[in-house]
Amino acid sequence: MLTGYKFESIRALHTEHVIAWEMLSTAKPHVNLEAYFGSMSFTQRKQHFFAQLRHAMACRKIGKYYLNADSDLLLDEGFIDRLLEQTPLAQRLAIELTDLEKIVRLPVQETRELRLRIASLRRYGIEVWADDVHEAILPRLLACQFYFYGIKIDKHAFWSGRKEQERFLTLARDCKKLAGKVLIEGIETFGDFALARASAAEYGQGYLWNKQ
Repeated sequence: MLTGYKFESIRALHTEHVIAWEMLSTAKPHVNLEAYFGSMSFTQRKQHFFAQLRHAMACRKIGKYYLNADSDLLLDEGFIDRLLEQTPLAQRLAIELTDLEKIVRLPVQETRELRLRIASLRRYGIEVWADDVHEAILPRLLACQFYFYGIKIDKHAFWSGRKEQERFLTLARDCKKLAGKVLIEGIETFGDFALARASAAEYGQGYLWNKQ
């Protein structure tokens, strides 16, 4: 089903310099990747994450590598120890938490534990980002008292800013309540790029730079 990996560049908005790479899986043309990963068991997701990690740590591209994960992985017993064992340079790794809708519904004890694990990874030098943040989810993440290293604004939330610029700019500013850094996904045109640069975000990602 899966055929390998690809890398999408992450850029500093004000210089366009590559500062990191998001590592994504590739698949055969008929495979719906979202459905495929949604059908994976926890054991399969865990195996896939560590396979990606091994590949990323063996790569020689300059910069940090962003890998997707879910809260089940971070909460798994022994996950952090194994992660540290397989990450010789912690500053080369960032983790994007993709299951935000589940995270905001976790029981109190699991919410507390997840906060502690995010903080623990940060002390080791591994960034944890919230992926695909939008207006509706942001207040709920704040209510759970999560503090991430960074926020990735959902591309659809960004695209809505093409017509409602002030609303998007407010969202980008509000993301700073949850994290120190903000990244905008879905930058496709020079107009998008100009809007992103006018916001509170530091980083950008999208088809404008990943056409090849």
